[in-house]
Amino acid sequence: MARSWTRLHEHLGHPPGPLTYDMVAAAVADKLPESDDLDWKEPLPGFARTPGVWNEFAKDVAAMANTRGGLLIYGVSDDIKFVGVDLAKVDEKQMLSAIRNGIQPYISGIDIIPLPAPGGAGPDVLVVDVPPSEMAPHFQYGWEAKDKDRATFNAPHRINDHTFYMHEHQVARAYRERFARQDGADALLQAGLTQTTETVLSESEGLPAWLVIAARLTRPVPRMVPAPTHTEAKYTLHEALKTAGRINDVGGPAVLSNVLGSDLQVGLRRWVASSFLVPDRRSPGRDAMVELHHDGTVTVSAELAHGLPPHDGVPVNLQVLQTVVLEAVSLADGFRRRLAADSSLDITATIATANTGNRLLPFSNGFGGYAPMPETRRPHRLLPASTELAPNANNQTLRDGAHELTDGLLHQFGINLQR
Repeated sequence: MARSWTRLHEHLGHPPGPLTYDMVAAAVADKLPESDDLDWKEPLPGFARTPGVWNEFAKDVAAMANTRGGLLIYGVSDDIKFVGVDLAKVDEKQMLSAIRNGIQPYISGIDIIPLPAPGGAGPDVLVVDVPPSEMAPHFQYGWEAKDKDRATFNAPHRINDHTFYMHEHQVARAYRERFARQDGADALLQAGLTQTTETVLSESEGLPAWLVIAARLTRPVPRMVPAPTHTEAKYTLHEALKTAGRINDVGGPAVLSNVLGSDLQVGLRRWVASSFLVPDRRSPGRDAMVELHHDGTVTVSAELAHGLPPHDGVPVNLQVLQTVVLEAVSLADGFRRRLAADSSLDITATIATANTGNRLLPFSNGFGGYAPMPETRRPHRLLPASTELAPNANNQTLRDGAHELTDGLLHQFGINLQR
């Protein structure tokens, strides 16, 4: 997703928004100097298999991602004059291939933006928008003519208007910062799980078991990005549940679409759909809740004991569990797509209950109706299960992610589904 706030926006005093040709023209007219997040480029990147040349584009992209992100603008000379490029010769597939094959780990979210001159009255330019990367340091590798034609594997970065390779201590610091970011992201994901668990348990009637799922983008949507509207959030919810229905291999009926009949309501930087939070609208059926946060986080919770016979323990409906996991994974991916967030998703799930003195009893649906599954473990509590969903997931990827999440929970009962 192209960033809505760049060096050009800052220099020109523009509010966040798409980058335009007029903005580039104004920056060129002002002779805006290069910086760590702006690099003027004259010719289009070349990809001839020549030592010291073919990996230059990958080096420039990795350097921007390793610093704080930035713009590579092709069609502007070093002395900041328009020279233009032939947009018909732009090979976006080759550019993305060079990034994929020449940089490790992969950098997601890069946007290639052709900007033709309005009305053809001027030189065209090409912008490569590189976001700051949560996975830095990124290493660029290939053949480097400046070093006796030998293979290189280095981490480039920007200092002012120049590109350098990181020294060992800089690489070590970059790794420490990455691990700290990941720890922070894990903590935020766990916080989402904990907060949702506290909400549903405090609002529960009786002592049910709850399936609680939280999904968070590895690179959350910035606060400056406009929040999804009520219409967008509602449409996303309905479309994602349709997707869940198409990939459902559990065989049971839909859960969330049958439960969340009330409209979405506004929350703290989120939209909330619930069957139980508003007393006057409380449904007599299964309790469930969905939250669509403005930063791309999604939480889903559903009560698992509804309709099961009383028993010495806390019943857990395994068919409902599997269905809701499929729906939650589909919703997290659908919301990511709606926000145009080119980022992987971390998803975690657990079963929560206030009745920690009793054991969780897995129920299955057989010919005689729902009954406890024999020869299973009956734990007091479960550890969270997790999965990761890559960008641009297809239906099979969604199904596989849901299976991994489901298996992580069911294996703790000693249940191994044969699919």
